[in-house]
Amino acid sequence: MITAGAFFAAFALITVLVSMGAFDGANLRLTRYLQGRGSSAQDIGLGLFSYLGSIEVTFTIAVLLGVALFRGLRLLAVLPAVLVLIASGLEILLKSVVPAVEPGRAFQRFPHGLPSLSHDVGAYAFPSGHVLRATIVYGLVLYLAERWELFGRDSSRLSPVLVLVVLLVGFGVVYLGWHWVSDALGGLLLGLTLLFGLIAYLERKRTVNPGHQSD
Repeated sequence: MITAGAFFAAFALITVLVSMGAFDGANLRLTRYLQGRGSSAQDIGLGLFSYLGSIEVTFTIAVLLGVALFRGLRLLAVLPAVLVLIASGLEILLKSVVPAVEPGRAFQRFPHGLPSLSHDVGAYAFPSGHVLRATIVYGLVLYLAERWELFGRDSSRLSPVLVLVVLLVGFGVVYLGWHWVSDALGGLLLGLTLLFGLIAYLERKRTVNPGHQSD
């Protein structure tokens, strides 16, 4: 929980700085830099990759995780999906009160031919819900793979892939013009706060009920 508290403190600081407009200049420069080195193929690739942070995909993965790993344990079985919903609720709340205007139409690079899953909620852009949910869900998969051997004893090999997924989702939402870098950073920090809070709870369950972890 100490780690979760540290991430929350960092998130609170970023939120205050965003509200003060401290990142405005850096956000604009970084977005222009990233998009200036883009291409149509990159637009499509990152557009498809952005689905991995959508509420539709992350909620489905969270449900499957709960059913597969915590079958018979009602609270644990629904906990991942509930956390995704709580995170999305916090996203909506923060986007309604933190005055961070999203990038304008000139920065939009999401390919028109691709179906657009939900990503516009609230009046403002902070934090990025895609990065928030991706951090929680793929971070949880990473933890379960390492500590609960979710995919067997060699499941730790997934760790670099899962970290890369979160980073690419963050890169994608900035490159596509949905969010500023500060929005992605806020989503990451809030996601880590909720993720480590959940991990602390699951670690306690492993200690109290060691028979519930994978052999």
